[in-house]
Amino acid sequence: MNVLIPHGFEANYSIGFARGLTSNGMTLVVLSNDETEDRLSAAGIRNVNIGGRQSENRSVLEKLLNMLRYYWKLLLFVFRNRGATIHFSGNFRDEFILFEGVILNLSFRLLASRYIYTTHNILPHNRESSLFFRWTYRFVYSVPHFIVVHTQKTRQVLIERFGVPSAKIRVMSIGLNEEVPATVLGRQESRARFGFDGTAKVILFFGRIAEYKGLDHLIEAFDRLELPEIHLIIAGPFRGAAYRKRILAAIAGARRRADILLDARLIPNEEVAVFFSASDVLCLPYRNIYQSGPLFLAMRFGKPVVATNVGSFSEFVTRDTGLITKTNDVPGIADALRDFFASSGRFRSERILAEGERYRWGRVCQVLLPLYEAGNGSRSAPP
Repeated sequence: MNVLIPHGFEANYSIGFARGLTSNGMTLVVLSNDETEDRLSAAGIRNVNIGGRQSENRSVLEKLLNMLRYYWKLLLFVFRNRGATIHFSGNFRDEFILFEGVILNLSFRLLASRYIYTTHNILPHNRESSLFFRWTYRFVYSVPHFIVVHTQKTRQVLIERFGVPSAKIRVMSIGLNEEVPATVLGRQESRARFGFDGTAKVILFFGRIAEYKGLDHLIEAFDRLELPEIHLIIAGPFRGAAYRKRILAAIAGARRRADILLDARLIPNEEVAVFFSASDVLCLPYRNIYQSGPLFLAMRFGKPVVATNVGSFSEFVTRDTGLITKTNDVPGIADALRDFFASSGRFRSERILAEGERYRWGRVCQVLLPLYEAGNGSRSAPP
């Protein structure tokens, strides 16, 4: 048996990955929750709902009780199915790192015939300088049989800084986010939703808003652009009250604040395409990152990207798909955006869509197929 444990990680990633594996003939059981159960079942993917309700509107007591039930059900499921191949594709929570990174981690290794762990970030965001987290994750990385990373750079860091043997690491790119449906609205209709006309220049910042993503730099860079009819859309929920206050103050104090549209909520799948359809370019002004899901959303919708030169962005943003900033600061972001609009005609949607075909889940996950339990039937060609 092959068991995928998303552990509350992004639903679109987890479902896309599961689809990619099953499209290659893999038999799979996914541990789901109320948000993902029906979607997985509709895709014909066997799943067991142990996560229950995940709404942010729950009381503290409800969250605590749900978490305790989840841990109990998770350990019981793994024990009852000992000998399975386990792929933990989520993140260990910072606040429970000693329990999850030690107890859960060791339980997966001891009870599985093969334990695979996906590291999305080498260390949790804003914990890079913590000696405690560095030593804890040195242990975390020593436990699994195999570790999956999304970029070559991440692989190299695991080898050099954490002493992970190279033979233990597999590199698999993030897949194209096809869980988000395309919109039936054209560019003009999508722009009309935001009150923009067809000649406007529109920059999009998309996804959860946290300090490491550098939105404050983008707002300052946007304020420096002396371009007519230019707008900035910010779409996504805040992570942390302090940064939310900082961003709201930056918008209020911006010279071009009337040209900034903030939609501070988790954008439902069915609305995502409208934001990309209305925009000319996705901006990723990150301070630090290894890889980013919104980059693959841009490919999904044929949109170019302007990104800072951090992590592995330069491996994925080519001359046909966008621009990498020369410096990772406000002037560098502003200059790259000016350069983009001065030459935006060379970024053709069909080329970006063609580039995105390389990252469909059915293709990118093939590198992992030999790690899973044998005897799962014929493996079909990727879609």
